[in-house]
Amino acid sequence: MKGFFSSASKCACGLTLSLLYILSIGDLVEAFHSTIPQYASTVRTSSIFPQQTKHLPEAPQSPLWDDIKCSTALRSNPSNDNFKDNDDEPNLWEKVVASVSKSAAWYLAKKYNRDSAPIYQSRAAMSIVTFARVIVPSILAGFIAYLIFPALAMFLCTTFNDAGVFSVLSQDSSQFVQNFLTVAGLLFSILVGQTYYFLYQQQEMVYYALFNEVTEAKSLLEQVALVSQGRSMYQRVLQAMSTYVQTDLKKLQADPAVLLSARPMDDPLETIMYLTSVGVPSTVYETVKSLRQARAQRLGALQRKLPTVHMVLLWILALVELVSFPLLGAGTQVIGGYKILTVEGCLFGVMTMGIFLTLRVVGELWRPAGGAYNVDNVLKVMVRGLEQELDARMAGKTIEAQRRNFPSPNIV
Repeated sequence: MKGFFSSASKCACGLTLSLLYILSIGDLVEAFHSTIPQYASTVRTSSIFPQQTKHLPEAPQSPLWDDIKCSTALRSNPSNDNFKDNDDEPNLWEKVVASVSKSAAWYLAKKYNRDSAPIYQSRAAMSIVTFARVIVPSILAGFIAYLIFPALAMFLCTTFNDAGVFSVLSQDSSQFVQNFLTVAGLLFSILVGQTYYFLYQQQEMVYYALFNEVTEAKSLLEQVALVSQGRSMYQRVLQAMSTYVQTDLKKLQADPAVLLSARPMDDPLETIMYLTSVGVPSTVYETVKSLRQARAQRLGALQRKLPTVHMVLLWILALVELVSFPLLGAGTQVIGGYKILTVEGCLFGVMTMGIFLTLRVVGELWRPAGGAYNVDNVLKVMVRGLEQELDARMAGKTIEAQRRNFPSPNIV
């Protein structure tokens, strides 16, 4: 029996560590290892070497894949020369969740007869994906913790095998374990609470910066339309404005530091300024300057302030807090037997699920984009009107509408 509990405990410990690595720490370590080579390849394609500049890769066929992409900021850098097609493809788990969320969102949009069905579907899909990324790992972790708790407690019993140790653990007369739990829980709550508050403030700054930048972009579009409408450069100015929206404003997952330092040779904002200026900068220069300042605020808000090692340390601190409960279970089994371990295992599973749930929510806030806590859906709504106006002006529909609404006076 002693060997059985020892083997079962070792297997349970190995399974728990594997689950923790796969669900939480594995993706963080992968992101940490991919930082250096991705950054090197990004620098090689900067504006310092214009002959190596490549066009942006085409987006995947499914529009929901961009919403559920779980890559890091450097992996999704649009200026990455080594951006492969297989990196743009989601894994099997993401495909399954995307398919389910797309079907559910389409059903809800059809049932409630939404006017903006594509945006509603994207928002519902993003919420379902985030819910699955947070809830499913937490439930699995809680269930596995419930199963392995009795085996871990019995393994510790076979290790101690002393009546005095069991007496101290069961009564906790020295309050050592209680003080250990208090200190570990206090440290965990302080660090996780401060991290959540800091990341939430960062998301709030991103919202303010995006609203400011989109407002400046609309103002610039109105000014360049008044300055260059009817001239030969009108289409080039509109194309430069569209390039800025697609390759800069909507790229939430690109590395902000690289975007700010490695500007392309044909910057669309510079193109607009030079096309609308003759000899000296025109009045458009002030709007372009304000737009650059708003862009800098947006890039500064999107830049990750917390390193990957911070998230890893939070998971380590959570493990330190959880490891003390099987030790208490080893002492209580002397009083209540094996059945009390089953009850305590249920509570241990619920607590493990709660800790996993908290850390997964913090991880969602830590993501630059691709979740319900991010600004993807709001940015799509804000940019939609700007894109429609650009398409209409490039197709000449705006000029025809102006001529119909404001006809030229007939001079007799």
